[in-house]
Amino acid sequence: RGPPTQAMAAPSSLWPPWNDTLPPAAATSDPCGEVVSDVSSFQAGDLVTASRDLQVRGSVVVREAGRGCVVGPAVSSGRICVQFEQREDFSGNRLNCLPEELRHCLLGGHQVGTRVRAARQIEVGRGRSLAPGLPGVIVGPAREPAKPRRLLVRFALGGDLDVVDEVACDVEDIEIAIAGNFRRGNAVIATRDLRVAGAIVVREGVLGSVVGPSSSDSQHRVTVSFSHREDASRNRLNCCVNEIRLYLAGGLEIGARVQVARAIALGDGSSSVPVGALGTAIGPGAEEPLVKVLVRFDSLGFGPVETEVHTDDMSLVIAGGFRRGESVSAAKDLRVKGNLVVKQGVAGTVVGQSATDPCGRVTVAFARREDGRCNNLNVVPAEIQRMPCTGGLVPGDRVAALRQLLVVPRGAQGRVLGPSCARSTRVAVRFMPRDDSDEEVVLHVEPEDLRTLSATGEDVDDSGPELPDGGDEMTEDAPRSSVTGGYDRGDTVAATRDLCVRGKVVVRANVWGTVIGPSGDASSGRITVSFCWREDGKYNNLNVVSSEIRIVDATCVAKGELCAICLTELVADTTGGTATDDDTSLPEDVCRMPCGHVLHVACARKYLNHQTGPRASCSTATGSLVSVAPMKPAQCPVCRRDVLP
Repeated sequence: RGPPTQAMAAPSSLWPPWNDTLPPAAATSDPCGEVVSDVSSFQAGDLVTASRDLQVRGSVVVREAGRGCVVGPAVSSGRICVQFEQREDFSGNRLNCLPEELRHCLLGGHQVGTRVRAARQIEVGRGRSLAPGLPGVIVGPAREPAKPRRLLVRFALGGDLDVVDEVACDVEDIEIAIAGNFRRGNAVIATRDLRVAGAIVVREGVLGSVVGPSSSDSQHRVTVSFSHREDASRNRLNCCVNEIRLYLAGGLEIGARVQVARAIALGDGSSSVPVGALGTAIGPGAEEPLVKVLVRFDSLGFGPVETEVHTDDMSLVIAGGFRRGESVSAAKDLRVKGNLVVKQGVAGTVVGQSATDPCGRVTVAFARREDGRCNNLNVVPAEIQRMPCTGGLVPGDRVAALRQLLVVPRGAQGRVLGPSCARSTRVAVRFMPRDDSDEEVVLHVEPEDLRTLSATGEDVDDSGPELPDGGDEMTEDAPRSSVTGGYDRGDTVAATRDLCVRGKVVVRANVWGTVIGPSGDASSGRITVSFCWREDGKYNNLNVVSSEIRIVDATCVAKGELCAICLTELVADTTGGTATDDDTSLPEDVCRMPCGHVLHVACARKYLNHQTGPRASCSTATGSLVSVAPMKPAQCPVCRRDVLP
C-alpha cells in the first residue's frame, strides 16, 4: 500500500462518474477479441468492483462486487491502488489490487470483455458507418471529455477478426451478443427434457425467458429463466443453444410456412401482400412480439419482402393439408426405434408443423401412448387419417342449435371442431357467445340437434327443418321433431315407477332423465332416455315405453338448494317464511346438468368455458397451446360425469 505517485494524483472528488481530464485508455487484447486487463487499463477516477473476495493475511477485507474508485497505480509493481466504499475490517485504508481482481463499473451494467453487437447503424465519421449486427467486444470506458458516459467497443470489420476498429458507443448503440442469436428477453421453449446431474429439471415445451449469455460459456450457452422447474427451484439454467427454441406468436416456428388470409398493406402504402401468398416465418415482430411475426415473402412480383404480420391474418401451412386442432387417428401402428408407441386407430389432435421437417411431417398429440409418455409425435401424413364426423358434418362447418343445449340457447351458432371421443354418435361444437356477458363453450352434441348453416366440405347433409326467412336466427316457431308419445328430443322427464331390466331395478321412480329420441326399433314404440342415475352404475341409455316416464320442469328446484359452484341459493325465499320444504319455485337462470345437478347458468357457462374454452388447452413441445376440446367433453363439477346434452 502507498500513496499515489505524483504523476497520477488522486482526484479531488473520490467518486466522480468519469474523469474528463484523463487521456484515452490503453487496454490490451488478443486478436480474437478477448480483452486482457492490465494496470494501464485503469486510470484514476475509474469506478470498479471487486471480481472476487479480497483478502489480507488470510482475512477477507472486501467482499466480491464491493464498489470502489481507482486512486492510481500502487507503489508495488503491477498493482492498482483502490479506495473501496466498505471494508469488512471497517478500515478506511486503500487497497492495492491486481488487475484481475477488479472490474470496471460500466454504464448499463456491461463488463469489460462482454461480447456485443451493433444494435443499429453507428456513424464513425468520415462517411463511414458500422452495420447493425456487427460483432464486437467491450474494451472499457470511452475516455472522451465531451461525452464521458460512453463505452469503448472493438468491432471486427466485415467479420474479419484481424481488421478491428475501436469505437466509442452509447449504451443504446449496442446489445449483448448471445449464443444462437438470441436476444435478452426473448421468449423461448425447451426443445427436450433438460437434466441436471441426471434428474429432469425442465420438461420439454416449458416456456422461459432469455436472461443473457452464460457466464461460464458465453459462446455456446444461454442463461434462461424457465416458468416451471420440476425441482421447484427458481434458479436459472444455462442451456446449450440446441436445447431451446425461439417462441413465436401463434405457436409458430422459425422457418414455418404460412399463408396470408387477408391482404396486408406494406409500409410504403402503394403495395400489399395478396391473399393466399406464401411466406416463411423468420422471427418475432419487433413492435408486438406476442401477437406479430416477421414473415419473408419471396414469391411477390416486386422482389422479396419482410414485414410483420398479425397471427390472425395468416394461417399455418401443414403437410398433407391438415389443419391445426383437427382430429385424426393413427392409420397404422407407429413405432420409434422399433418400439410401438401408438397403436392403430388411436385418436389424436394435429398440433402443427414438425420443427425438424415442417414441409414433410406433422406434429400430433395422441390421446394415448403405449410407452406412457405424453410427448407429441412427428409423423408423415400417410401415417395418420382424418376422423370423419357423424351426420355428414365436417370440422369447420357453421351450425346452429335446434334446441336448448344446457347453457346454449336455441338458435345459438357455433363451429364443428371434430368428432367426439366420448360418444361416436356425437360431434364437438364450439358455440360462440351471443353477447359480451356470455362465454364460449364446447359441447359434444348429437347431429340431430344441429342445423348446418354453411359447410366447409362437399359431403354435408343439409337436410332438416328449414330456417324461417330473415336470416340464420332461430325462432320459437321453427318445427321440432317429435318421438313416440308426443315427447321431443331434449325433454326432461322422470321415471313414473321403478324400471327393471331382467328382473333387476336399474332406475328408481322419480329419477330424472333426458329424452334422446325414438328407440332404434321403430315398431316397438319405445323412447330412448338417458337417466341421471342408474342403480347398476352404468351410463347406458334405456329404452322405455311412454307410460314409464312423465314430463317435468327442468328448472324447478327445491327451496334452499345451492349451486355447486358458487354455493349460493338457487331460488330466493319470496314466501315470507311460510313455505314448506316441499315448495318449489321457478328460478330465472338455472341449468340442470344431464346428471341431474342444478347450477346457475352463469356459473355453468364460466365452468364449461374454463374446461373447454381457449384456456382449456395443452402446452405442446413447441410451446404453443392447442385445444383438446374434441378429445374429451367437460365433466360435471359435482359427480364428474361427462356433460353430454
